[in-house]
Amino acid sequence: MTDEPTRPLPTAHEPVGHPAVDTSGSAGTSTQPVAAFGTGAGTAGASSGQPPAATPVGSSASDRPGGAASAGGGTIVGRAGRFGRELLIILVVALVASALLRAFVVQAFYVPTGSMLPEVQLHDRILVSRIGDIERGEVVVFEDPGGWIPPSEQSAPPGAVRKAFEWIGVLPSSGHEHLVKRVVGLPGDHVVCCVKGKLTINGAPVDESSFLFQKGRPADNIDFDVVVPADHIFVLGDHRYVSGDSSRHLTGQDAFVPTDVVTGRAFAVIWPAGNAHILHVPSAYDDVPAGRTPPAAGVVNQVRPGGR
Repeated sequence: MTDEPTRPLPTAHEPVGHPAVDTSGSAGTSTQPVAAFGTGAGTAGASSGQPPAATPVGSSASDRPGGAASAGGGTIVGRAGRFGRELLIILVVALVASALLRAFVVQAFYVPTGSMLPEVQLHDRILVSRIGDIERGEVVVFEDPGGWIPPSEQSAPPGAVRKAFEWIGVLPSSGHEHLVKRVVGLPGDHVVCCVKGKLTINGAPVDESSFLFQKGRPADNIDFDVVVPADHIFVLGDHRYVSGDSSRHLTGQDAFVPTDVVTGRAFAVIWPAGNAHILHVPSAYDDVPAGRTPPAAGVVNQVRPGGR
């Protein structure tokens, strides 16, 4: 035996494992239980003589009965609101990006005529790049330089809704004020038709028979002899005998298209799917030499019909 006094067994009013806290500074055994998370549950447990029930880690008020409905409802509404705002932001960013893409990079056009058969079919949709310089042999889209589209071929301007969709790039441009042709003359080029049935550029004959609509026939049914001025191009359609192109506007300077009205270079047919293909520059123009220094004004020489 030792002199240490024996500790009495805990009574029914003293929780097991919760030692009493001396708050009086004396040797008394007044018990002051500590609530687990400062909630009323701990106090209630102490007053009843039972140990406080600990709340599981990671739980919240919304996980307890009575708080789930209101808390859960608020969460759903908040998430729906955030989703709506994020969706709106995504749509606005997408529309702005599409409009910028259309304005500075690439634009889709609807082709309402058959002047570029067989390369571009009637009612095809084409993609036009606004980037890069114009090369000889490329297909380009340009605004009517003045009186090229006759009233009988002018389609009605698009309505306000379609015009808005065209502007942001959702729909292809209806092209009611645009034309699509192939570039055969750059500034300074001397373009003549026809020499032994072929087009000549800077003295070099060009065999276009692989892509012209009128296969095996002269390159054009109109004779011309021109020199392209600075900042202009000379264009012809592949369906050349019926195309309203430069060869049909040889009066004055009307045959030459200012480069500042050129929208861009057509590089692909995208619709209908069966017609989809890349628009390559024909190899027929590969051996054409460079032109002379371009004159300030275009030169249109008189040619005797059938004289070449």
